[in-house]
Amino acid sequence: AAMRSRAEVDATLQTAKLNPAELLPVVHCLSFGPQAGGGECCLLQLEPGLCAELEAGRSLVIRGEKDEHAVLCSKDKTYDMKIADTSNMLLFVPGCKTPEELNADPSSCNIIHSQIAGFSKNYWELRRCRPKLKKLRKLLMEDPYEGPDSRKDQTSTFSKYTTEDLLSLIQASEEEILHQLQVIDACKIEGYWRILDFDYQMKLLNHVTQLIDSESWPLSKVPLCTCLEELGSLEPR
Repeated sequence: AAMRSRAEVDATLQTAKLNPAELLPVVHCLSFGPQAGGGECCLLQLEPGLCAELEAGRSLVIRGEKDEHAVLCSKDKTYDMKIADTSNMLLFVPGCKTPEELNADPSSCNIIHSQIAGFSKNYWELRRCRPKLKKLRKLLMEDPYEGPDSRKDQTSTFSKYTTEDLLSLIQASEEEILHQLQVIDACKIEGYWRILDFDYQMKLLNHVTQLIDSESWPLSKVPLCTCLEELGSLEPR
């Protein structure tokens, strides 16, 4: 299509019964670029805090397996993603200037020819939600840790999970996952997050209480370093 001239723009304004004096003198003439297609790009509406995260160079991650509804996670928060339809077509125009950026001087009656790079009829809306953490305990309970001598641990066919594994499987931010691991008393053993088997936990507790008894320590003042040195030969530090 041929580029519009100023005379054509003025004629169009007259036909539309618009008074040029009430408008900015600068005119955007839009045309579709060769690659302009619907559905090529997605729009995501961000609250100022999340926008600042991206501008600071940090990442936002979309998490969820195929049967799960996608969530978006920052370093410390989780958001539900919902598609919001809009009655107006949303156009992507690279380098587009807003009215505030344009010169209001009436003598600069210039025309800016802009190409539309894409368009969309909807955008993703984010709503803060609770992290989906139930799955975390379920995964770790598949294969509780029974100690270094456990034959089951050497032959186990169950998956073991690193922090990276949990980040790809659990729909929550990194900080929320690490906090929950503390809440459920998970331990990092040889790089993998594990929950201690109940009987093994009791065995460890028994070692500690016997040591406290033999040393006559008050329960409110058990010296951790001495405890670790004394029991280090019996169980992993």
